[in-house]
Amino acid sequence: MITTVDSILDEISQLSIEDQEMVDEIVHKRIIEGKREEIQTDYLAALNDRKQGTIISGSIDDLFGPTGS
Repeated sequence: MITTVDSILDEISQLSIEDQEMVDEIVHKRIIEGKREEIQTDYLAALNDRKQGTIISGSIDDLFGPTGS
């Protein structure tokens, strides 16, 4: 059985307002946690790239040469 967003929202709308607020809070916290995990994954990948020397760091001029005329 495939659950659609509309069917989930219909089910939530059958709940009391208090329960709907609780669902909102839980979903909000899960989204925040998912974003934190994504940031951590990106951070660890960047650390790994830096350790392997596959990234270049420096100023804009270091990377692209003088930008002024």
